[in-house]
Amino acid sequence: MIIRFSDIQCHAYHGVLEAEKQNGNTFRVGVSIRLDTPLGVETDDIHDTLDYRGVCDIVKREMQIPSDLIEHVAWRIKQKLQEEYPEAKEVVVRVAKKSPPMSLPVDWVEVEV
Repeated sequence: MIIRFSDIQCHAYHGVLEAEKQNGNTFRVGVSIRLDTPLGVETDDIHDTLDYRGVCDIVKREMQIPSDLIEHVAWRIKQKLQEEYPEAKEVVVRVAKKSPPMSLPVDWVEVEV
């Protein structure tokens, strides 16, 4: 089974430039967690599956820690999710940054780990 979180949106202060660190930017985070079919599909009990709120809490906490690189942020989120949910067979994290300061207009830049 795969549980996906699409476009978790937040304002954060990641970037190499001083203006990015001071003003922040809009970010989107996506998470995919693959696990064996949890018991919750039979019991209909939150305690027998992945707690969605816990996943979002980890994303929120890690996004609040400023970093130069979104690659680093994505890696930290992935590591924390794997620590918190050892039953996960695979964790994929995507972090996207809106309109990064570049020489050409770019809507979003996204990394995936």
